[in-house]
Amino acid sequence: MLLEIAEIDVRHGSEDAFAKAMRETGIPALAACEGVISLQFGRGVEKPSRFTFNVVWTSMDAHDAARKLDSFNSFRSAFDDMAIGGTMHHYEMDQAIAGASA
Repeated sequence: MLLEIAEIDVRHGSEDAFAKAMRETGIPALAACEGVISLQFGRGVEKPSRFTFNVVWTSMDAHDAARKLDSFNSFRSAFDDMAIGGTMHHYEMDQAIAGASA
């Protein structure tokens, strides 16, 4: 399993439009990519113009292959004009263990 943690900084004043575009178009398009197991999307508390995507992929190969899909391009085009920077990191993960509050 591969965990992708991406942080995207958006132009000041476009935060609400970015969140709306992600919820209506971007997230459903990304979730439709072959190889996506799960994903979460969130907005920064201390820095509201920073957003994160935490995507669990079946593998790095699946993630790389998804970049060629129309659904991945739809995800990217939903926010390209609002993004001003960000970071992305990938981690090979062990099996998830449910915690006491799960």
